Amino acid sequence: MNAVKKASAKKTTKKSATTPVAAVTTTEVVAAKRANEPTLLPPGAGGLTAWNNNVKIVGTWGIAENNNAWLNVSGMGFRKIKESNTQALLAILMIGAHARDKNSVVNVRTEADNKVYEIYAW
Repeated sequence: MNAVKKASAKKTTKKSATTPVAAVTTTEVVAAKRANEPTLLPPGAGGLTAWNNNVKIVGTWGIAENNNAWLNVSGMGFRKIKESNTQALLAILMIGAHARDKNSVVNVRTEADNKVYEIYAW
């Protein structure tokens, strides 16, 4: 009977393939990843500038709030118009609405914050 107990004890202490392996400390892995990251940002205001050429304005949206207007650009979705200058915001919204009404092709410049900074309509 002693031999049976020893045999069953051996079976229970045996590790199966599904038992989890002890995890490596994550701080070591994170520190290794951070060591390989670039230290300089691209030129510009902390992000990239993108021109989206030959797109159409498919919708506009505005509300009676201070500097809150959006353009729906085909293939990009709704993008907020940069709100730092009220007159510029209104001009971009008017150009966008005119381009939407005439179904014109436009070029739109967005930056890292996904806001519309410039628009050219033909």
